Amino acid sequence: MPYKDPQRKWEWEQRHRGQRVARRRELRRIEAARQAAQPAPPEAGISGAAFVLPMIAGGVLAAHNPLLAMGAGGLTVYVAAAYKKDWRWWLVGLLLLVLAVYFLLNKKDETK
Repeated sequence: MPYKDPQRKWEWEQRHRGQRVARRRELRRIEAARQAAQPAPPEAGISGAAFVLPMIAGGVLAAHNPLLAMGAGGLTVYVAAAYKKDWRWWLVGLLLLVLAVYFLLNKKDETK
């Protein structure tokens, strides 16, 4: 295909237009058949345990070491924001932060 001369390029494109259109149609059919044969996998649903277990672990961590729980909650919220995660990630991170602050304030009150 002559690319250097614009006139020859235009002539070549005109002569081979039918072949180029037929090839594009063929590629579209191939792609459609491939997508029909391999549909996108269904999104895996998150079970209740996959949501409750981090909450329980976060509560235990917050009761044991509130500062560490604040770090874990902050990291969870950061990951949720950075990787555009589901609302469940945000909820787990924020609840972990709230629990950590609650236990931290309770420990300060107990030491007084």
